[in-house]
Amino acid sequence: MPFSELPLPVLVALFLTAFVLVGIYPALKRTVIKLRKLLHSAAQSKKPIAALLDNVHAELFAKPPTGQLNDFEIIVLRRLAQAGGKALSRKQVNAHLLFGEKTLHKTLRSLNRRGLVHVKVSLLLLRQRFALSEAGRRYAIEQGYIIPVHKSKKGVGNRGT
Repeated sequence: MPFSELPLPVLVALFLTAFVLVGIYPALKRTVIKLRKLLHSAAQSKKPIAALLDNVHAELFAKPPTGQLNDFEIIVLRRLAQAGGKALSRKQVNAHLLFGEKTLHKTLRSLNRRGLVHVKVSLLLLRQRFALSEAGRRYAIEQGYIIPVHKSKKGVGNRGT
């Protein structure tokens, strides 16, 4: 039966039902996401190894920010140094590292607190991009992650003529 043959009250009821469903969709989506997180955390609590891994990560990141960098921070700092001064998104930083989301978040936050990385937020897309700060660049040069290139005073091709 085509829509044109339906009585007007049925069409109005269908329209209002669709309108309400579209209106409450974001709330339903948030509720489903919260339920998934709760189910995931319940499943994680049944796995004792996952809790141990979280404790290991917590111990690694419990160091005060003034101490030496931990292994995760060194790896992420190297990745940002390899970018050549270009700001990278979280996905680009993690492309070859394959860290977990929590680990990457904690590492970037720790590097930001230390002043080695700064965060650039794009207002258009509200995306975070990470790049080495000046202190981070100096540290990367000291550690040999970035090889400084010095330009010679003589021009290329001038052989003392």
